[in-house]
Amino acid sequence: MDGPFVYLDNAATTWPKPEPVYKAVDETMREFGANPGRSSHHMSQQAERIIADARHAVARFFNAPSPEHVVFTLNCTDSLNIALKGLIKPGDRVVTGPYEHNSVMRPLRSLQRSGVSVAVARGTGDFQIDLDHFRELCHAGIDFAVISHASNVTGCLSSVREIAGIVHEQGGILILDAAQSAGVVEVDMDRMGIDILAAPGHKGLLGPMGVGILILGRDIPVDPFREGGTGIKSEGDYQPEELPWRLEGGTANLPGIAGLLAGIRFIESVGIGSIASHEAELARQLVEGLKGVDGVRLFCDPVDPKTGVVSFTLDAMDVALAGTILDQAFKIGVRTGLHCAPAAHKALGTFPSGTLRASFGYFNDESHVERLVAAVRQLSKTC
Repeated sequence: MDGPFVYLDNAATTWPKPEPVYKAVDETMREFGANPGRSSHHMSQQAERIIADARHAVARFFNAPSPEHVVFTLNCTDSLNIALKGLIKPGDRVVTGPYEHNSVMRPLRSLQRSGVSVAVARGTGDFQIDLDHFRELCHAGIDFAVISHASNVTGCLSSVREIAGIVHEQGGILILDAAQSAGVVEVDMDRMGIDILAAPGHKGLLGPMGVGILILGRDIPVDPFREGGTGIKSEGDYQPEELPWRLEGGTANLPGIAGLLAGIRFIESVGIGSIASHEAELARQLVEGLKGVDGVRLFCDPVDPKTGVVSFTLDAMDVALAGTILDQAFKIGVRTGLHCAPAAHKALGTFPSGTLRASFGYFNDESHVERLVAAVRQLSKTC
């Protein structure tokens, strides 16, 4: 097909970024590239102001307890590791969902080897967490629940408020993996009952790679596993107790944080509701288009998608081969395989081959949907 490359892999990382994000990263590197909070000169102070502005913006965006509870990390995986390994101790009981990413499952399996109990709730036929089974597991005892807000395979959203109610009723703490929802749908920590939130900067928040977010509720004492310079209390050789410095040892990714701030400001200017409806509408159009293609099986909400993620397979073609053909013959980029979420594919019955996944972003449009549907239709005819 003619035309430029169509990027449909936004669930892995969004591309392109808004122009203000590119500008913020470049300007920060060129004009304010000093070490934030480490010196008294004006460049260091300006660098620290950028981080402070970003912390306030993140706290406002997610309705966090305070800016000091916003911790900047390397990525969402780093955020989850800090939370899980800094809180969960041998003898604790954790309940998780059936569609979790390896960023959740691998740390939990590692903790399990040290004496942590891990229980996995069942899924339903419409790709939701079976809340009756989840409630049953929680009633058997729970210290922590770790749940993805949106599946990176099906795009379906979890019922976070209801889950939080179940967890809190039993005295547990809810840790939310917002890798696929932050910046895509509204996430309000206070209203939804989220105790700890982990999110990447480079996906729905439209920032660059290399920066993530961890937001802690009040009075949740996470032990640091990365310790070092913080710019405060330098006279002591123990990590400060105060947040966010307790969990931010070492020099921050200043250009990444500046880009994240620009991404959040862009989302606020457009409106997260507009972004959510745009991406969900493209997903709905793709679902409708693929329903008319022989041999296509859909693994997403077939009627009313809430995010831009659509997974599918072709009965007569390996997903890896199909993805390669889409790239090389049709200039369309999708994700293939297990998407780092084998647990989800086992629950869906698509393990070990996985699925083809198209994921829309703010800068995709209807012509991209049409290109993909036409390409898949041609693929199905060659099978």
